[in-house]
Amino acid sequence: MQYQSLVVEEITEADCALLAEENSALLIRESKFTGSRVRRLLFLKTGVGQEAAPNDLLGYAVFKEDVINGRSVPEFHVYESVFIPARGATQNNYIHCSRVYELKTSIGELSVRGVLYAQQNDLTFVCAHVCLRTVLASVLPDADVSYARINEIAGIDHVNVKAGGGAGMGPEQMEDVLSAFGMEYSKIIHEPTDTSLVLPGDYQSDLYGAIESGQPALLGFELSNSGGRHVIPVIGHTFNEDTWVAPATRGYFDGGLSYYPSENWLSTYVVHDDNFGPYYCLPRHFLKKENFRIILSLKRYASETGSVEAEAIALAYLKGISTALVDGNVWMERFKAYAQSGLLVLRALRVSREEYLNHLKAAECWDGQATEESCMTGMESELPDYFWMVEVSAPELFSATRRKFGEILIRSDVAEPKPLNWSLYILTRLPGQILRIKGTGLDFCSCGTGGHVGLFQFPPKVEG
Repeated sequence: MQYQSLVVEEITEADCALLAEENSALLIRESKFTGSRVRRLLFLKTGVGQEAAPNDLLGYAVFKEDVINGRSVPEFHVYESVFIPARGATQNNYIHCSRVYELKTSIGELSVRGVLYAQQNDLTFVCAHVCLRTVLASVLPDADVSYARINEIAGIDHVNVKAGGGAGMGPEQMEDVLSAFGMEYSKIIHEPTDTSLVLPGDYQSDLYGAIESGQPALLGFELSNSGGRHVIPVIGHTFNEDTWVAPATRGYFDGGLSYYPSENWLSTYVVHDDNFGPYYCLPRHFLKKENFRIILSLKRYASETGSVEAEAIALAYLKGISTALVDGNVWMERFKAYAQSGLLVLRALRVSREEYLNHLKAAECWDGQATEESCMTGMESELPDYFWMVEVSAPELFSATRRKFGEILIRSDVAEPKPLNWSLYILTRLPGQILRIKGTGLDFCSCGTGGHVGLFQFPPKVEG
């Protein structure tokens, strides 16, 4: 990461109200607590004595030592840190919920893009607290929330908790915290008495759907060696273009599936773990049924359907559309061939109107063809505030170049009708054309982009 120098700054209670608040809570929880020493470590690309530009910060860590009488050494933990991920999109690591953090330091104002990481102290806050803090910091405008506020919402009273016993938090309390900050989320719970999960990976698609739509998730599991429980934030995933899973799933284990879910190319989830460190990779099927307990997946927008349902609806629509298409260019013909052969790759993302329009404006074919302005006329009023965008690609196109034929838009604020009809359909963009429903048929509008275009990538979040 081209690290060159380190700046160490002392932080005192007089300088930081948050530290004073935390130490007051510690004293209530542990009467033998006598004080703390806190330092912030700034890791820079610039050498010693050189002036640092705002973006020369690789990351920072606030390191806290709590002194408790009777213990031979202080209790150490990373109170908070933000680092640039060591691997990015060029290394097939995708972290959609990172943001920029602005810092005022002794050497000037600096900034760093990453996902907040912290460790528990097992007194005033535990793994659930730091997990909640990580996911909330990635979406809240203020970019952080204090442990005191989390405890207040969860109803954790340090006065009435036995010292040394920890300030544990249950699933219902975690949900209370998310709800208090207005977070939409979906929930999957699997307790030992629950037999609804038949296979170890049944929850994987729901977890992937949340991450791919730009939001983090909380993943809880039971420890085999102690019976205790732990929760970690899931903040991204990796992509493996030569994975065996995609062809093998279709060819050997599930021949009836008539499309490729983009999840097949997911290799690992990117997670933080307050016991081990930030940006670890968790293999997608590592946590088995007997260990998995809960997923709380944040949602940027409320939705009546999930990502798996959106893909199934999209597939049904696309099959109908492919048989009605008139002759088109070579890439439209390829789309028709893949659709009618059951070989499409589908990737469902929940996006806003503004995000989709910006994506259309930026989309370019390999030969430089761009989206025509005329085809976007009226879309501001035509599109809902948010919806499912299901990207449509082919296995070789998706895995090798991260590109697609186009996308189909589906309403997400209405439950799927039984039997399925066209009431959820908004429009489809395919090579050279945008297709809308008009009466009992399709209305075709030229859109300029006659070939494949790049996949959707989430724009930077509002900086905090």
